[in-house]
Amino acid sequence: MEQRKQDILKAVINEFTSSALPVGSQALVSRYFVKLSPATVRSELSELADLGYLVQPHTSAGRIPTDRGYRYFVDFLMDLQLVPVEVDAFIGAEMRAAPADPQGLVEKVATTTAAVTHNAAVVSSPHGPQARLKHVDLVSLEPTEVLIILLVEGNLLRQQVLAVSEPVQQADLSRLANRINRELGGRDRDALGLRLRRLGPGLEKELLDRLVEALELFERGTETLVVHDGVRNLLRQPEFAEASRLHQVLEVLEETRYLAALLQELVGSSDLQVVIGSENQTSQLRACTVVLTTYGPSRRLKGVLGVVGPTRMDYGQTVGRLQAVARHASERMSEAWA
Repeated sequence: MEQRKQDILKAVINEFTSSALPVGSQALVSRYFVKLSPATVRSELSELADLGYLVQPHTSAGRIPTDRGYRYFVDFLMDLQLVPVEVDAFIGAEMRAAPADPQGLVEKVATTTAAVTHNAAVVSSPHGPQARLKHVDLVSLEPTEVLIILLVEGNLLRQQVLAVSEPVQQADLSRLANRINRELGGRDRDALGLRLRRLGPGLEKELLDRLVEALELFERGTETLVVHDGVRNLLRQPEFAEASRLHQVLEVLEETRYLAALLQELVGSSDLQVVIGSENQTSQLRACTVVLTTYGPSRRLKGVLGVVGPTRMDYGQTVGRLQAVARHASERMSEAWA
């Protein structure tokens, strides 16, 4: 694209982002291109529309960007905005105040993201492709009830109560936990399954069976916590003035298992994805932009952090603030789960 067309497309997107109104040649000349005539700017706007980057909603109206226009802007023209010092300080303070437990921390990440990006936030808890047992504790609650405290590599924690077939003492549980940690620590569920198949009926078989099940759930992602926050931010956007549009987005956000799979699919192998309007495979999100990045305590354990908002989004600001939240959240998780 010629430089002048690039400059005009960028100006149209900046104006439309702030005003939500079609942008005309007079506004562009008065604010951006004082050395160009309105006729020249109109000609460039017409050519950009012919190329599919802009559209004119009404004959007498100005232009607004298309999904293709936004895509060109994000790929070639977007300036990543520096996060203001006070905003970065707010993010850091919120993350330092976040609870150490995974659910509380993920919820804090979601509320912080919504607050600084002014969009709806979606966050999935970090999980790895292959869950490995790091440590297990067994605590007697009742003669036939055992609390299993399972720590998976990456310091993801799961606790559950198991009803066992025979009464058991704490001393026996402690000995069994020590043996499991010594012999199976750092091993995946296949190794636990192999051990399980060699065991006869008894306490160890019952416990290993539950541990294998828990590791499988981690691997399949069904234990992945997904939190969303900031839907009220969408209500302030004119694009969602029609209740039907908002309901479509809410349908996706409320289906947390589907949303977890969707986030993982969208982010793919990249650390940043911007999916604009019609690029979304999910029909309910085709009026939206989804911006996603990854975060987590290690390279193996990654969650997805993102925002859902209108295509008329301040892309440079959103990406910069999203990455700042991801950085602070990763640092907090590394400390809390070390």
